[in-house]
Amino acid sequence: MTHHSDFKQLVRARMRATGQPYTAARADLLRDNDAAAPPPTPAPPPSSAPSVPETASEQWQRAEAEHRRALGRFLRDGRVVSVPARRKARVHVLLHLLSLFPAGRTYTEPEVNDVLRPVVEDWAFWRRELVECGYLQRDAGRYWLPENVPERTANMQQEAPAWEALWLPTHLRDRRA
Repeated sequence: MTHHSDFKQLVRARMRATGQPYTAARADLLRDNDAAAPPPTPAPPPSSAPSVPETASEQWQRAEAEHRRALGRFLRDGRVVSVPARRKARVHVLLHLLSLFPAGRTYTEPEVNDVLRPVVEDWAFWRRELVECGYLQRDAGRYWLPENVPERTANMQQEAPAWEALWLPTHLRDRRA
């Protein structure tokens, strides 16, 4: 967000200079403004968080920043405070919830609930969402992380955040180790 009183004029000047439409020029200016601001102090990652690949790229950093921004809208004090209406935002929350599951084991339904209960009010809803999106697999009351990234329809791929494509394979690979 910017507090520049002439922000609309800055956007229009960028539109003239670059030929971008209004929303793209505005997004670029906001991104530039965010980049110029001092970075917020990130919360330390949980000790079980998968390591960033050695080829940590600008793409990874952008996707992670987008993920943190999206989570910031729906998390307060580590708890999910609202259910995102848009699929992309909901996937950000689901990926965060998936990161709470310790490595390579099978869970009973009460164990899944115990992992979710401290961070969500309606753990049954979020458990079903994790299964529906393919982040948890279920059979006969047992749950586990999948071996591979779930297959997505073209529509779901368009609505998935970049963080899913970058982080999820690493997370699942670390879980198999």
